[in-house]
Amino acid sequence: MSSKNRSNKNHKYTGPKTYEATDGLDDFLRVLEKYFFATAKVKCKHDSIKNRTDLIIDLHHNFGITECLRHFNNGDWGNYNFSDENRSNISNSLSKALDKLNQESSYPTDILELSLHFKDTSMIISRLHRHSIPEHASRILTAVGKHFVYFTKGLTEMPYEIFVPVFEDTSISCPTKMNMETSYYNFWGLYFDKGEQEHEALIYSLQQKKFYEENIFLFE
Repeated sequence: MSSKNRSNKNHKYTGPKTYEATDGLDDFLRVLEKYFFATAKVKCKHDSIKNRTDLIIDLHHNFGITECLRHFNNGDWGNYNFSDENRSNISNSLSKALDKLNQESSYPTDILELSLHFKDTSMIISRLHRHSIPEHASRILTAVGKHFVYFTKGLTEMPYEIFVPVFEDTSISCPTKMNMETSYYNFWGLYFDKGEQEHEALIYSLQQKKFYEENIFLFE
């Protein structure tokens, strides 16, 4: 299961080689920084065997997630209106930027992971299928606003990490298993700081608007 510090400097990576740049990446990052009001950092994992490049993107914001939600509610995030009929604008911009990057890149390129780092929390979005992150980005951000009061326990606790989505662990036998369909809108994983280097890991159900224990789920 993932945690706050997922990297291990002593671990030697034996999979696809990681690069810091690829053709067309600068323009792609400028689009991300413009529409997310953030500083963008990216790593490119190139897999020569599968002939593809995966991007791991970190967007660092100088404000909290509540300010982000306020912009959504006001309809002035990146000069976009986040009403239901126009909420796909961020997804469209991401998709167009990724398409342009693919035109300039030597290999098919997709977003493997997108992390939004706010001052008070981080949200980590993992790929479910090809181009799933740009396709669902707007709907995920809209869902954050709709469920914010619930996954913050009535605005009393802010999770320091939000994993979108989490997956049911099919390797264990448990009477509470749900045999759920993999989706961005079923379950999210939340880490809450309990002090003294302790944390609470909970699963939030978007359908039921309630928490579950983490034992039958995998954080990506």
